[in-house]
Amino acid sequence: MGYNRNIDIIKGLAILFVILIHSFFDQTLLSIGGPFYIHQAVPLFLIITGYNHTMSYERNGQQTLAELYQPNLLLKKLSRILLPAVVAYIFQIIIAPFIGREANVFFYLAGRGGYGGYFVSIMIQIVFFLPFLFYLAKKNHQLMLVLSFTFNLVFELASDFFNLPPFLYRLLFFRYLFAISLGIWYFFVQKDEKSLKFIKIGALLSIPYLILVHYFNYEVPLYSFGTAWKGQDPLTFFYPLYLFHLGLTYLPKLKWNRVYEGLAQLGKKSYHIFIVQMVYFWMSASFINKTEWLFPLDLLVCITLGIGYYHLEAAYLKHKKEKALSR
Repeated sequence: MGYNRNIDIIKGLAILFVILIHSFFDQTLLSIGGPFYIHQAVPLFLIITGYNHTMSYERNGQQTLAELYQPNLLLKKLSRILLPAVVAYIFQIIIAPFIGREANVFFYLAGRGGYGGYFVSIMIQIVFFLPFLFYLAKKNHQLMLVLSFTFNLVFELASDFFNLPPFLYRLLFFRYLFAISLGIWYFFVQKDEKSLKFIKIGALLSIPYLILVHYFNYEVPLYSFGTAWKGQDPLTFFYPLYLFHLGLTYLPKLKWNRVYEGLAQLGKKSYHIFIVQMVYFWMSASFINKTEWLFPLDLLVCITLGIGYYHLEAAYLKHKKEKALSR
């Protein structure tokens, strides 16, 4: 199966949503129905991560744990995550004293490297856990999904019961385990009518739950309820999966145009844009209070610098490769 460019369109929309999450106040997001699309950005990214990794493993014929955990393969994936992040972290450490902000090694270990700083930590953990989830899925993808749902739900309940420190909760990928597993599972069942009906039912059941949690402040004994990620738990992850399914189903039926091409380009560069928006909002908070009407500027700066950052890294890697070949 070749790569589907419509996935990049969905990622492009998701990265725009990430910026809007940090541009708008919570009340504004609620008033425009944000919980049903804007707040689904990170779950969408993680579902896509599960799906894309599964597609890659299948395409390359990687089946055994030895093949999935090849050191060079893991290092390659880690470098893609760490290089853009570490450069951004070094930049923050350098400028922090001049803008009155905190930035040190422990600052980053606690996932405080900016708005959405936890995401880098979660992506690093995914490098090590996702191959095992894929391995389980190849044995029995239905069982893998049930186990992931159960573990994710128990993690939420236990975190709430034992009052897990907030900094630790935000860093652990287990809070998104079911979302990642859904991406893996969906790859195997995307043509199965019964499974698609099950996804639709799960998504429909998520809607009243999202309404109760976000608009009526309905309390549930899940740790995420008292955080900025309220409603992002295993009881709702079928909803972003269904959004992903709708995108893959209906986007190919639309005529390709410049808007789709632009979104696809944003999707390809979404990780670098994510890193840039982390630093941008971290810096801007030192100079101005959150002002919603500046959201067009937020989008322009984050997208422009993110694209530039992507091409800068690409040029560096190309130069490094050419230098290695010339030896």
